[in-house]
Amino acid sequence: MQDALGLRQTDLSGIKEPDSILGNWYANLFTVDRRKTLIFMNERTLLSFIVYGMRKDNITDFKEYFHRGLRQLLMIENIGNEKIEEILAQYETIEFTRADSRTVLGNLNDLVNIYKYSIQYDGGLKECDLTSIICQMNRTPQRNLGWSYSVEILAELLKMNRH
Repeated sequence: MQDALGLRQTDLSGIKEPDSILGNWYANLFTVDRRKTLIFMNERTLLSFIVYGMRKDNITDFKEYFHRGLRQLLMIENIGNEKIEEILAQYETIEFTRADSRTVLGNLNDLVNIYKYSIQYDGGLKECDLTSIICQMNRTPQRNLGWSYSVEILAELLKMNRH
């Protein structure tokens, strides 16, 4: 990601304690079906989604892709519009840092491999139902979540943070 976005070490921020409901997100760039693809994964819930078709001229719209993808994911998961807007507002400022958790990076790498496999198994990007694959990924038991699903942890966090 750092290379793709043209970020230098001096451009990276220090890791801060998150002040958002969902916490920090990790992102990585990988290739599937000869297309550059962004994966976003939440550190607290391991909730994930992907956006494909990245090129040098559009990867700088990183924040827009993140917001659009997160909005779609939350809509798919039947989160109300008011709560979606509240969550998106918490990510108005995006900072880039170095990843500090090997466990979370391991989860991210595992998800990349499973996304690649699932997309190829279903006939590639042109044939697969990407929404279904993303939903399936977020309903896969995660060892680091006590074998809970990412969407279950999301629901718990949102329930705890009702106003």
